[in-house]
Amino acid sequence: MSVVMTVFIGIQVYWIKNSLQLREANFKRSIDDAVNVALINLETIELSKRTTNSSLQLLARDTNSLLVNEEKLENSIDADTQGIKMAKPAGMETGSIGIPGKTATSSGDQDKKVPESLQAGISKDLSDGAAVRKQIMLNYMMNQTLGNDGNKEIEKKITVGLIDTLLKQEFSGKGITIEYEFGVFSPDRNKIVLEKTGKYHDELLFKGFPFPLFSGSAISTRDILLIYFPQQSKYNLQSLWMMMLLSFLLVLVIIGAFSYSVFTIIRQRKLSELKNDFINNMTHEFKTPISTISLACQALSDKDIPRSKEMYSDYINIIGDENHRLGEMAEKILQTAILEKGNLHLRSEAIDMHELIADAIRKIAIQIEIRDGIINQSFKAEQPLIKADKVHLSNVIFNLLDNANKYSPRKPQILVSTADAENGIYIRVHDKGMGISKANLKRIFEKLYRVPTGDVHNVKGFGLGLSYVKFIVEKHGGSITVDSEPGKGSTFTMFLPYVIPDQKN
Repeated sequence: MSVVMTVFIGIQVYWIKNSLQLREANFKRSIDDAVNVALINLETIELSKRTTNSSLQLLARDTNSLLVNEEKLENSIDADTQGIKMAKPAGMETGSIGIPGKTATSSGDQDKKVPESLQAGISKDLSDGAAVRKQIMLNYMMNQTLGNDGNKEIEKKITVGLIDTLLKQEFSGKGITIEYEFGVFSPDRNKIVLEKTGKYHDELLFKGFPFPLFSGSAISTRDILLIYFPQQSKYNLQSLWMMMLLSFLLVLVIIGAFSYSVFTIIRQRKLSELKNDFINNMTHEFKTPISTISLACQALSDKDIPRSKEMYSDYINIIGDENHRLGEMAEKILQTAILEKGNLHLRSEAIDMHELIADAIRKIAIQIEIRDGIINQSFKAEQPLIKADKVHLSNVIFNLLDNANKYSPRKPQILVSTADAENGIYIRVHDKGMGISKANLKRIFEKLYRVPTGDVHNVKGFGLGLSYVKFIVEKHGGSITVDSEPGKGSTFTMFLPYVIPDQKN
């Protein structure tokens, strides 16, 4: 996918680059055509301004004289050509070729004529010479006819407004409507003598399109017309922006799809690892009570073991406790499945949170006392009554207390406190356990995630407790946060509103 995406982007860049080059070539061609037509019109206007009736009569007279001279010249060329054909070297008779010291008659040798290629070459040289003389005479007559205006400086012959009008007319015909700047550069004086606005003086000199003024005419000069387009790049992109935008969007879609695919693969891999850990952990958790129940059943069924009422009672209690433990673990997994499907429905009722918390503390107190720990309570909320689901909130409080106990390496010290909040109540569970690092702190509410404790499997659970806690609290319209520092313990702060938001009347 990376290779294909790179090649595709490269093709798009290459295509856009070629399109821009083609666009620039077409733009230059259009400019050349438009400016050439404008200059022809400028020459026509300049000639018409410098031509009068008397000068036209003089031009007609000189033209007739030129035609007469041309006819005489052509007759002279024909005569010269015929003369070459008939001329013979001295001492030769008709039909013979003279060779020094020897005479050949027509009966012994064949007649030899002058080669036709030589005749054609001589005729061409005579004709070219006549053409050059004719051009010189024509230029002389034009200069005499048009007067001495050709010696004037270019800025005295033409105006900025005239050039601008002619250029604008031709540019409009080519569909070029962008801003342009022009100026006339005089090589003899080495400076720009005419400018449209003067805003782009340096750009005209170094980036302008050059066009010779009055080239090849009787009023020819050495001056150069320079034209510069400040928005040429923008103009070249105008016709391509739609395709460029489409290409850009396609590239973004491909990059987005590629990134999403990579993200999905990474996410699926993490989920696969979490599920594998969950299955391994669940197997370990279920194996212990199953083994205990199996051993108790074997002891009760073994005939060699002496039986008594106390033994029966102890083993039956063990089986009952382990069976209850299995049921609780299965219930947690079922609750997770219910949450996953989104089929949870809360049963709202009035609850005294102080009584609910005290009941959860009584249930877990024995486990904490076994580890020589202590759990304290500090109820400072003046309004502990809320409307919520009693069963799920009991599970939430018990899960928080159970985590505080499990992640305290020795002698757990747990404090449960409450405080009033605006439109609700704060419940805090603080412990002095192992704490949670910043890297793990961001993920503790993820499903199936368990804070790593090394290679020792001394913390029981499936990694479902805190994800369940967060879901239930948010379902009640509340929130939960955690502050923790490794080695100093953790504090879970839970906010619950007095009334579930979606059940207000």
